[in-house]
Amino acid sequence: MKHLIIAAAVFWALFQVTGMFWSAKGALPSGGFARLSEGPQLFINNPYHNGYFYLFGLTAAAPLDPAKAGYEIWVEEFSGSHHAGNVENRPSRSELSFTISPEFSSPSWESDEPLTEFRKQQASLRAATGEHQILIARYERWLGMPFEDWGFSHRVTPRYQAIMAVHRLYISEGFSLGITEGLDRLNREFQFWRVVLREAKTIDTKMFSQILISDDLSLLSRILAKPTVDKAFLTMGLQLTLPLSGSEHSLRWPIRNQLALAVKEGRAGRIMKDSRSEQAKADEEWLLTSANLPLQAFDRIEHPPARTWFGLTLQSAQAWETYAAYYDALISASENGAKRLPAMHEVTGTLQRGMIENLLNPYPVAPDWETFHRKLMETDTRLRLASLQIQLRRPSAQTAVPTRLAQVGSQYFDPFSGLPMLWSPTQQKLYSVGKDRLDDGGDPTFDISVPAIVVATQTAPKEMGQSFRSPRSTRQ
Repeated sequence: MKHLIIAAAVFWALFQVTGMFWSAKGALPSGGFARLSEGPQLFINNPYHNGYFYLFGLTAAAPLDPAKAGYEIWVEEFSGSHHAGNVENRPSRSELSFTISPEFSSPSWESDEPLTEFRKQQASLRAATGEHQILIARYERWLGMPFEDWGFSHRVTPRYQAIMAVHRLYISEGFSLGITEGLDRLNREFQFWRVVLREAKTIDTKMFSQILISDDLSLLSRILAKPTVDKAFLTMGLQLTLPLSGSEHSLRWPIRNQLALAVKEGRAGRIMKDSRSEQAKADEEWLLTSANLPLQAFDRIEHPPARTWFGLTLQSAQAWETYAAYYDALISASENGAKRLPAMHEVTGTLQRGMIENLLNPYPVAPDWETFHRKLMETDTRLRLASLQIQLRRPSAQTAVPTRLAQVGSQYFDPFSGLPMLWSPTQQKLYSVGKDRLDDGGDPTFDISVPAIVVATQTAPKEMGQSFRSPRSTRQ
């Protein structure tokens, strides 16, 4: 009897393993996973008319068409022909790149009195813009072009540092010429980068657009913190600082892009990623540093490679569908204003997987998208704080700032807590609790804060002498 039971157990185990192998052997993702890895429909037929490729060729030599040069760079990087040499030094495009550094505009841009500094440095700015006038003209043209992100299932990126430098030069020159010109440029640029944020199909494009938006927001917030502000800033600022929409906050296409890369590259994914040009690797490193992201952030969202045994893939159809359900949950949470993304066990715990698969992989590796979700929440928070800076400058019969912050509506509440933003009367700061969700009194190390000018018709002495604290947790 004992031998019969052992034989039955062995037969059952062989049946399970054989079934799993047959379901996985040569199997490609199907069902929900295959749907998620499908690319977006493209609407711009001519790549030379697409602002996406214009960015790649923004710093091309003067005689060249930036869109055409950018498309060639993109194709060469994608095809791997950069292994024969740096694409920026190919004989067909001699002297391709202008040399421009974002550091030259940093002192005036990051000053507490940026408008004053722009006017003081009018001569030096004009000298810089004269030298790089072609870049400013190209950037202005780019702001009027249609934009469609063609980066889906590609590991190719433009030269982020150069674009950042041109962006600052463009805005700085505008304000050196006058408030009206500066505001017009800020408005055009800000609106367009929000289009890029919404249309982004890769996490690289998503993060870079939020870096540019945050850079403009930082400038705007410092201007709004001054006692005297041109009314044009207050009028236009409210239009620029609307909270992020669901599509702007969405991680739908960046997530789907990672799945498409995983399916296309398979086990060769790491080799293909590591074989990129040195310029591409440097651009990625700059992007991570500028966005204040962990150095391994992009690696942590790579879809886990399938386990193999004797050349057979152990990724069953059930595993594909488990991941598909998880990614669907992530996408839904990112678009619906969730304070955090769901953990994988919260989704996979409700799904059935094969017994052998559970033994081989009891805890499926979950890509970490929470870091990027929080980064977008921070951008949304800065938008809301800048808008509140403007709203608090309006005369109001209501003297209690916390009450005013509660009355503006939930669309301007703190995304991290779901409660009204906080106010420190001693520091004259508005602030969010930030990603740690603890009230640190506006400490910029932990909280997200901006200075604010409050206008009211009356002042209540008791309220002005007390620091308002919410009933939430505080750091010990």
